[in-house]
Order: sequence, then structure tokens, then C-alpha cells
Amino acid sequence: MKKRYAVPMNTYGHILPGAERLSKIYAPSKEAKQRLCWIEHYKKHKNGRLTCRYFGIPPKTFYKWLRRYEIRGIKGLEPVSKKPHKYRESKIPLESISRVIHWRKTYPMFSKYKIATLLEREDNIILSPSTIGRIFKQHRLFFPTPVSSKKKRYRQSGVLQRLNPYYRSKQPGELGEADMKHVCFFNKRRYFFVGIDCVSKRLAVHVGTGSTSIQASNILDQMKRFPFPIEKVRVDNGSENLKDFTVKAEELKIQEYFTRYRRPKDKPFVERVIGTIEREFIQQGRLAFDLEEQRRLVNEWVNHYNTFRPHQSLNYLTPEEFESKFEKTR
Repeated sequence: MKKRYAVPMNTYGHILPGAERLSKIYAPSKEAKQRLCWIEHYKKHKNGRLTCRYFGIPPKTFYKWLRRYEIRGIKGLEPVSKKPHKYRESKIPLESISRVIHWRKTYPMFSKYKIATLLEREDNIILSPSTIGRIFKQHRLFFPTPVSSKKKRYRQSGVLQRLNPYYRSKQPGELGEADMKHVCFFNKRRYFFVGIDCVSKRLAVHVGTGSTSIQASNILDQMKRFPFPIEKVRVDNGSENLKDFTVKAEELKIQEYFTRYRRPKDKPFVERVIGTIEREFIQQGRLAFDLEEQRRLVNEWVNHYNTFRPHQSLNYLTPEEFESKFEKTR
């Protein structure tokens, strides 16, 4: 690969004498420089096997590039295309391809399976859906949707507010965090919606059968019933935290804030407690097939977490003891 260097020019040509010639000097690529090191080591020691052991390369690879270097010089060390010289050409008739393009442009929302049905029914052409998919890819027949996704619409409308990632609350109820964990077992799927107060570490968990915003909004009702009601809640950018979740937060007068994209460390408290749920609840075999039984087991464990389990971050107090102590000192 050749690299060109910008050379200053004026009306009468290049400013530096010979700059035009210097700008055309060949610059080897990174791969070529590495292979040139092999050749230099070989010329120094006159031993191909020693060179292969020194750089950890197969002898077949080394001698291949050595022959290319002897024939073409340093340019022979440049990477070459791996495209095969002979490859299978498409045997699909041009008429069939044109009909696929016609139906795809007429009905851009139809999948390759529906296009295959239309071809067979209307044009008496039989093509497999995978073949039609390859025609889509070859002729770039993938079109953007006219309506943006729900998450993107929320971003454009300015709904997504963010806290400073280094913001830390100083008293219980000032800031909470919420997230979702899904669990699969024996073809069953459960969604654990988790909410936690960032200071007192008081926990709330709601178990649902879907990852919808309606299910996620139930965790706000539980967090609002904390001894110190939550004023702000920080969530990630999942779709379950939009629509009904946002409406519920406005009803309960809870300010909703979002983390940065793909930054789970922006909500460390709820991520940490999800790990605790995994180790101390799920891995201990406390999953149930019946939804009501699962919720009962979760509520018992959450009560144990808030009233009995000592927390290292609270100087080995329980969330309940910490809140009572904070209330007295306040």
C-alpha cells in the first residue's frame, strides 16, 4: 500500500527542490515491515530454521515470503488478495433477478420468504428464500425504515436526561438505581426488576413474565414505599425504562435519569446487588415454576436482605438499622 505525503506547493511548483520525487517514495505497510525483519534476520544468520524458531513462524510461511522477496523485492512482502482465482458464478437467470428486484422495490417491507411466495404465485418462478436473500445483499436492497425506533424517538425528543456519572447521593432516598435481570430455567423465563437505594442499600425486587415497561414500572411503586421515598432514579437505556416506566415516574414525582450508552459502571450499586441476587438467591436453587410461588420466595429473601443480612458497605449494619441510625443522627 502506497502512502503519499502532503508537499507544499506554490504557483510555480513545489517549494522544496525534489519534493515531488520524495512524495512518491514507496512506504511499506506494517505487515511488509514485519516480514522484512524476517529477511534481515535470515541474511544475518544464514539459517532459515533459526529464523523460524526466533519469530515463531512455520518454515513453509517463511520460505514463501523469501521467494517473493527474491523475485519482487520489498514490494513482494506486501499482503496479497486471498480471493480465489476461480469461484462459482451465479446461475440464476437475469429475468429472475430482475423480478426479485421489482418485488423488493415495490414491497420493501416484505421479507425474503414473502418475496419467494410472490415469485412463485405471480411469475411462476421458484427461488429459495436464501437465494433471494443473497440477491438482496448483492444488489443492496435493504432500505431504512421510514419511522425511527422508539428508543431513538425518545432520544430525539430530549426525554433522556443524564446525571453526572460521578454524582453520589449523601442521604437515603436521594438517589436510587433500577435494572432488570432475566433468568432462564427449564424453558421458563423470569424477569427480575431490581431497585436499590444508593445510600441505605434497601432493596426491592419485582418478578415479571415479560420485559415490558409496564412490568418495569412496578418497581417504582415498591421504591416509593421505602422509609425514605426515592426522589431520583437512575436507569440504563433499555426499552423497558421508557413509555409506561416514564409515565409512572412522573405520577410518583420521581425524576428519571439515564446512564451513558454501554456504561454499566454508571449505576454500580444495582449492578453489584444483581450479582448478590445471582449468588445468594438464584444459585441456591430458589427458583420456582409457579409465578406466585416465585414472588413469595423473592419477597422472603428481600425481607431477609433488608432486615437480617449485614452489609460491609454499611459497616456491617442491615439497611433497616442504618436507616434508623441515620434518622436519629439527622
